[in-house]
Amino acid sequence: MKKIIYGIISTLMFFGLTFKAEAAASLSAPSSVTNGSSFTVRVNLSGVAAWVVKVSASGPVSGCSINAADATENAMNGSKVYSATCRATGTGSIRINLSGNTTTASGSKANISSSRTVNVTNSNSNSGSSNKNTAPSRNNTSSNNNSKSSNNTLKSLSIEGQKISPDFDKDKTDYSLTVPNDTKKIKINAEVSDTKANVTGTGEKEVKEGDNKFEIVVTAENGDKKTYTINVKVDTKPIIVKINGKEFTIIKNRDELPELDLEKEETTLNIEEQDIPAYRIDKLNCILIGLKDEDGVIKYYIFNSYKDKEKPVEYTLFRELTFPKIYISYLDFPEKLIPDGYNKYKVKIGEEEVDVYKLSKKSRFGLFYGVNIETGEKNIYKYDSKENTVQVYNNEDLKELENKMEIASYIVIGLIGFSSLLLLIIVILLVTRKNIKKKLINKYQKQLNN
Repeated sequence: MKKIIYGIISTLMFFGLTFKAEAAASLSAPSSVTNGSSFTVRVNLSGVAAWVVKVSASGPVSGCSINAADATENAMNGSKVYSATCRATGTGSIRINLSGNTTTASGSKANISSSRTVNVTNSNSNSGSSNKNTAPSRNNTSSNNNSKSSNNTLKSLSIEGQKISPDFDKDKTDYSLTVPNDTKKIKINAEVSDTKANVTGTGEKEVKEGDNKFEIVVTAENGDKKTYTINVKVDTKPIIVKINGKEFTIIKNRDELPELDLEKEETTLNIEEQDIPAYRIDKLNCILIGLKDEDGVIKYYIFNSYKDKEKPVEYTLFRELTFPKIYISYLDFPEKLIPDGYNKYKVKIGEEEVDVYKLSKKSRFGLFYGVNIETGEKNIYKYDSKENTVQVYNNEDLKELENKMEIASYIVIGLIGFSSLLLLIIVILLVTRKNIKKKLINKYQKQLNN
């Protein structure tokens, strides 16, 4: 009899130990909640030494995922409780999912999976009121929705490491960008303007060569939706050109082109069956495109194409010379420094009307006196009213010109004197010749008379 009892006890202990050694996981959540309210999801683990558990939700919910990635933690008696707070964002059914894996003290692993359904109703649908004298209002639902936020805009929208076009504006819904040919994935980041709103469509996305369209949907607290669209174009293979033995890449995205402070017109060129952004400069009668060198520096080049297909397209570096601005404080012109022949006129420079000395009223050039604010040097400045430019007046050039003019005047006077002397000699010779001829004629007539 004792052996039988011992056998039964041993069997029960064996099953009891076996039961304790098995891992168990349970998921609990409320059966129903009201729209807009928060609720708690609990995960109970027992008989485990380590675990990696994830709670996720789908449906009208703000998101309540929790990733308990503390697999190295050892809990007392091999049990652990996790909780996550979720919030309903609309009526319907929310699906709560539990997934992951556990490891027992003996080292056996087991995958876990469980789910629960939470029904979401409007706050006025479960009032439970039995007051027969109070009729339910038809506008309860609309009043409840009116009390909820309708803000379904984004505070920010971006693609990590890239620049979207145009610049983000919460009221603009369409954006685009071009990424390099070797791009395989992008990451979309977005932040809602109202924390009660929900956004979907963000995170890491795969892209393929050509056009890719992504929609980011913002759902307001009251259920109103707004869709933002990002069109991502994965560039085709780059167009490489060679200039003087060096390789350059043609820029295909206008946003990558440097600033060009010229009067220009946007245009597009078709190069190797691809649309290339360019600028037409009518005053210079040329078309500019962007080329990137091996160091990643982008500069403008003049695009020279030929109707004769035997001639290759030429690219000539566009050199634009720019000069720094100078800041001048206007001063009264000292009389002793005013050059001879210059008269005072009123001229408007920028927003200021000042006295400027010119050779004539119609002259585009004028002189004024001032001090360079940055260097403190006082100078006479020459102003060009046509090009609106100014430079230090170089009096040495004028003196050199005057010296040359003086020398030229001496030469002219000398030439005039020499010419006058030569003319006088010619006149004297002519008169002398005439007198000699007359004497010879008289002498000949006298001989005839005799």
